[in-house]
Amino acid sequence: MFAHDLYLLPGLFRVPQGGELKVAFHNGDSFPESEVAPKVERLRDSQVSGRSGSAAMKNLRVSGNETFGDVTIAGTGNFLLSVRTVPNFIELAPDKFLAYLKEEGLSEVIEWRTQHAETGKPGRERYTKFAKSLIRSGSPDDYFQHALGFPIEIIPLRDPSTIHAGGSLPVQVMFLGKPAAGLQVESAWASGTRKKTIVVGRTGADGSITVPVPQTGKWRLHSLKMERCAEPAAADWESSWASLTFEIQ
Repeated sequence: MFAHDLYLLPGLFRVPQGGELKVAFHNGDSFPESEVAPKVERLRDSQVSGRSGSAAMKNLRVSGNETFGDVTIAGTGNFLLSVRTVPNFIELAPDKFLAYLKEEGLSEVIEWRTQHAETGKPGRERYTKFAKSLIRSGSPDDYFQHALGFPIEIIPLRDPSTIHAGGSLPVQVMFLGKPAAGLQVESAWASGTRKKTIVVGRTGADGSITVPVPQTGKWRLHSLKMERCAEPAAADWESSWASLTFEIQ
C-alpha cells in the first residue's frame, strides 16, 4: 500500500438519545485497524450534524495508533460524523507513484504522465482528505443522504441502517458539487476477526455505483479524485480523498 485512508470509526453506530459517543479517527489501509494516529493539528471541522443542527467534537487526543474525539448525540434520526484535513504534500519516486496510481485506479493520471513524458519524474502531490460516518439514534430519517458540501463526498442513496446482509447499497460520489464519473470505489468490511477489502468498480456517468453488502459488520467505502494542481509551485497533482463508514446489522 502506498497511501493511507482516513476514516471515522464511532464506538457505536446505534447511539442512545442524548448519549455520549467516543469517535476514533483512523489512518491506514488495514480496516478496521488504525496504522498511524492522525495528527490533531491536521484535523479540521470535526463535528456531528443532523436535522436539528451540528456540534463540534471535543477533547481530540492521540492514544497509540488512534486519535479520539467525544460528542453528544442530541435528538433522534440519522447523524453524520465528519472531519477534513488540512492539505498536505508528499513526493514519491516514479516507481512508487506509478504503483500508487494503479492501486487507486487513476488510469487518467497514468496516461497523462505517459503522454507528457513524466513517467520518469517523481510524483509531487498535494492531498486533502474528507471523512464521514453515518450513525443513528432512534428512528431513522432522511439525513443519511445529506450533502455536507465537501469537495469530494460519498452520499448513500439508501439508509445503510435499514439494509440487511445480502443486500446492496447504492451511493453517489460527488466532486465539486457535480456527479463524479469514472472514479474507482473500494469497499472494506470487518466483523470480529474476519475482514475483506475489494474494488467494487467505477462510478457511472451519474457518479453512482451499487455496493454489495453481503455481511453484517462495519463497512468503509473509499474513493479519490486526482487532477493537475492549479498551483504548480506547490505540487504537480492535487488529490481529494473521500471515505464513508457505516454498519450493517
